[in-house]
Formats: sequence, C-alpha cells, structure tokens
Amino acid sequence: MTSAARPLAGVLVAAGRGRRMGSNKLWLEPLGRAIWRWSLDALLAVPGMEVVALVVPADGLERYRAALPSNAAQRCRLVAGGEARVDSVRAGLEALVDAGVGAATVVLVHDAARPAASVALMERVARAAVDGDAAIPVVPVNDTLKRAREGRVIDTVDRTDVVAAQTPQAAGLGILRAALEGARWQGWEPTDEAGALSALGITVRTVEGDPANRKLTEPADAELLRGILRNRMAPLDEPMPGTDDRGPAAPRSVRAGVGVDAHRLEAGRPLRLGGLPFPDEPRGLVGHSDGDAALHAVIDALLGAAGLGDVGTIFPADDASRDADSGELLHVAVEQVRAAGWKPRSVDLAIGAERPSIGPRRDEMAARVAGLVGIPVGDVSVRGTTTDGLGFPGHEGIAAWAVALVERAR
Repeated sequence: MTSAARPLAGVLVAAGRGRRMGSNKLWLEPLGRAIWRWSLDALLAVPGMEVVALVVPADGLERYRAALPSNAAQRCRLVAGGEARVDSVRAGLEALVDAGVGAATVVLVHDAARPAASVALMERVARAAVDGDAAIPVVPVNDTLKRAREGRVIDTVDRTDVVAAQTPQAAGLGILRAALEGARWQGWEPTDEAGALSALGITVRTVEGDPANRKLTEPADAELLRGILRNRMAPLDEPMPGTDDRGPAAPRSVRAGVGVDAHRLEAGRPLRLGGLPFPDEPRGLVGHSDGDAALHAVIDALLGAAGLGDVGTIFPADDASRDADSGELLHVAVEQVRAAGWKPRSVDLAIGAERPSIGPRRDEMAARVAGLVGIPVGDVSVRGTTTDGLGFPGHEGIAAWAVALVERAR
C-alpha cells in the first residue's frame, strides 16, 4: 500500500533557537521563503498528509501563525515546544492526538532546519514504515572517522555499517509516543526518534537518503542550501511547440523581478508608505499618484518579473491615475500579471529612510502588501534601513527596493 492510499500526519520541529547561527536560522529567507516554510510546504505536499503539528518557540506562536500559508492553515496545528528537541516532538505528538489522529497513523517527524528534504524522500520514508515498523532515511559516511581528545587523534573508527541519519523519521503515532515516554521513564534523552524506537525493540528500516537533505547548522550551510533550493524551485517548463531539446530554452516556471523607486519629501503633504498612512510625519512624498515609493517598487518588481515593463508603462504620469491610491495601482498591476499567465509568489521589500521608522509598523506593512498582492503574509518580507543622514534617502526623500518572485500559473 502506498502513502497516497493511507492517511499520514506530520510533526515539524521548529522550536530551536539556532544558537550556533547567532539568530533564529529558521527565519532566514533563501529565495523569498523562510527555511521552516520550505520544510512545511514539502510535508504538506506528501500524498495523504492530513495534518501537521508545527512545534515552535512559545514566544513565537503568533509570528508563525501569521506566516502560515492561507491555503493550508486548516491542516496545521501550532504548539509550543520545549527546551530539548525530544520535548518538542512529544508536544507535537500530543497535538496530533488532540486533533483526532489515530494511534496507527504513520507520523513523519521532520526537523524544520532541513529545508531541502524532497516530497519524494518523505514518501519513501512513509512507505517503509509499515506493519508496526519504523523508517529513517540514511546516507553513507564517506569520510574516515577519527576519535579525538584534547586536540589529538586517539583512534580510527571503523565505519563499516556506519551511516548518517536524516529526517523525516516515521512510525505509527502510538508507537512513537510509547518510545519517547519509555525514554523519559528510563531517564535518558534520545537524539532522534530512531534511538528511542530501537530501545523499545521496534525494527527501524532504512531507506536511501538524499545528500542534498542537509541540516542548516552553521552559517556556511546557508549558501549551500540556497543553491540546492534554487535548483529545485525553478524547473524548466515543457519545450514550447515547434522546438526540440536543441532549440531555445523554455522559460522558467519561476521568475524574479527587481523594482526601485524614490520620491522627494515635501512639507505639508500627507505621507503614505507601503500602503499605510503616517499622519504624524510633517513631510510627504511628491510623485506619481500618492508618491508611495515602496508600493511603486513592488509594482515594478512584479511587472518586471512577468515581462510587462514598469509602473509608467501601465500608469502614465499624465493620466487619471496621477492622484490615485498606490494600493489600487498595485491591485491593477497584479491583475495584469495574472492575465499574462503568472501569479505572485513572494515579495521582499527594503525601504531607505531616516524617518519614519519602519520597524514598529513592519508587520502591519507586510500584511498590507500581502493583501494587495494576494499572497500569504509569510511570503512578504519588509525591512527598513537608514543611511546615517547621507545621500538622498538620508534627508531629501525616501527610496525603496523590491524583489518579487512570480510563478507560471497552471
């Protein structure tokens, strides 16, 4: 029986703090999508996946909730994790029980810090966890292993039968709960599910892992994963009619666009930025429509990604749109992008200004942009920067830069 023919559940462990990275690594955004979202999206795409418990830091519940993909929020259960990984897994399993998941349902437990785990790998693991057994993906250890102490090699480790374990790891919900509870009563802390299951006498099957399924641990891992994810997110479409494999390259199914805009500040004008009013600011932006440089940059980025020109192409400065709300212009631009066969996927927006301060209203601005573009708020990143009073964004005006991803509509 394949995984598509039976229900599955998942636990995504995202409660770590990323101490070795110096910040919460799971909110890094390679290619416009947070690390944890890559992992969640893969889990949700596994055939038969009915519900995923997303285990996050207790103080991050609302941030994660706001960033859940809107089309999958009903399939996700957010729960606060614990200090140790095993505590977080236990919390995720309890959330599945509360959601009505049966004891025999196979559960995939995955570390959110492994964003390159493919759906195919997850399906392989799920299929192997049958008849009360468990399953894990493994890769061979190719390096010679040494045991060292106090800066000196003291022994060579025989690597015969040695493999490196990855996630997701899978077993029935009831078996997993029993294994982790058994470890707790015995007073030890398993580093992964396979350790607890083996101690309980459960057969843990191995399936072929994926060398690309790396864990984000050190800063150097981030660039390697970026390259892996870039290759996976932009497959080529089928060749266009009239071409063969020697002909012109087909357009990519995911494209990026860059938008830049800047406007001068003028006293006595109302300031709108990122679709929000700033009534306490003494100066506003002079320019096309309401002068919202941030939304204009987003418009240019989306139009550029879809090959439709820039904001001036669709909204000439001498037409009726010169006094329009830039939010309305963005809405029209998104409709143009969709009419051309593309749909927005993510937006990354940076604003250069001495004032107003973007930080206090960053989340509100991200939500406004997400609503206008029609994508989940978690797929929008907004940040502000200053120039210490130097240059145009330092005192004369405000500048904005945006990067947008669009994908071909199917």
